[in-house]
Amino acid sequence: MKNAPIPSQVSRRRLLLAGATATLGLPALGIGAESLGDNRTLLQPVHDQIVCPWSPRHPRHDHQLIFPLDDKRLLLVWSEYYSKQPEAQQRIGQTGVTDAVSCQISSLLSRDRGRTWRDRRVMQPNRWKHNVKHPNLVRLSDSEILFFYVGWDSESQRNVFMRRSNDNGQRWGEQVQISEPGWYCNNADRALRLSSGRVLLPAHGPFAEDYVGGQPYRGGRSKLHSFVFYSDDGFRTWHRSADSMTAPGRGCHEPTMVELDDGRLFCLMRNTNQVQYFSLSEDGGDHWTEPAPTVLTSPESPALLKRIPTTGDLLVLWNNVASKSNWPRIPLCSAISTDDGKTWRHVNDIDNRKDRDAAYPAVTFVGDEALVTYYSRSTKWKRDAEVTLRIFQTKQFYT
Repeated sequence: MKNAPIPSQVSRRRLLLAGATATLGLPALGIGAESLGDNRTLLQPVHDQIVCPWSPRHPRHDHQLIFPLDDKRLLLVWSEYYSKQPEAQQRIGQTGVTDAVSCQISSLLSRDRGRTWRDRRVMQPNRWKHNVKHPNLVRLSDSEILFFYVGWDSESQRNVFMRRSNDNGQRWGEQVQISEPGWYCNNADRALRLSSGRVLLPAHGPFAEDYVGGQPYRGGRSKLHSFVFYSDDGFRTWHRSADSMTAPGRGCHEPTMVELDDGRLFCLMRNTNQVQYFSLSEDGGDHWTEPAPTVLTSPESPALLKRIPTTGDLLVLWNNVASKSNWPRIPLCSAISTDDGKTWRHVNDIDNRKDRDAAYPAVTFVGDEALVTYYSRSTKWKRDAEVTLRIFQTKQFYT
């Protein structure tokens, strides 16, 4: 399999998936001549708000999602870090310097399609030595919802848990651990329910090089591998995928997935090779093809894949700049595929402020609008961050 050259910037009008073969039903690589350059198009939101602002008591906010409870109410769920030091000692940009600082999962309600938010509550308190974060919600019926999250105790124990609501999120049942004891991680807004009814929870962990359902272990010698937890009975029983996915460098992690029209699963993954990598599954997520590069240039930061309900097309949100490191995480871009990921077009900027990072996006479609949330912070800060909400007309992604 031959890889196409990796450009420094992605074409604004034509993006083609890399590393594909005819047997996978994907085209060979191609790329247009037009580059991002100075002519980027910034989409203008119909609503723009910092919905979770910085404060001395809560200096960092990220890993967020918006979940429809019914036709009138939206639930914003996010990772809300909190400071244990006196407020007088806190300065913006000086707290939250590691991912392991104290954090809980909190929520807010909106009754006006995301314009205002109130009724804050803590959905999942921190019962671990470090923190709890990375929320995911999946609806099984009008009343039944699954709530996933990651509880972090130590460098060797970071596990995935689940609670169930049978009354549309008013109350949550007992906590159940769905990962074997070890080190695992999810991203927010990644869980999905397939047309078959199967529920997938994408995940990653530092597994041994020869991982085939093996156990995670402590240490940095192994690459990061992506995989899924899945269930066919609403996670009353669950399984871990037979395959994992990795790549040269630090491996593949923070996967995002979507179901294609033909029933296959399409996955994008963060890595250190300056582009997003992809993999395909033909059996509902149990087995995966060997990951291969795309031409979606990227630092080591995650993308987000979603299907647009009103059109059936695929939307990808990602940091569109080639880098071997975590930075820069700007611009945050969008692109559309009308052919299930074979080609990508209509590349636009969601956020392109030079003095801000904008990453870890989530998106929820409500009527004819797309509610895009992501963490944003000054490039001069350390890890302190806020959750930005930008609402767009879905048709804007096609400009």
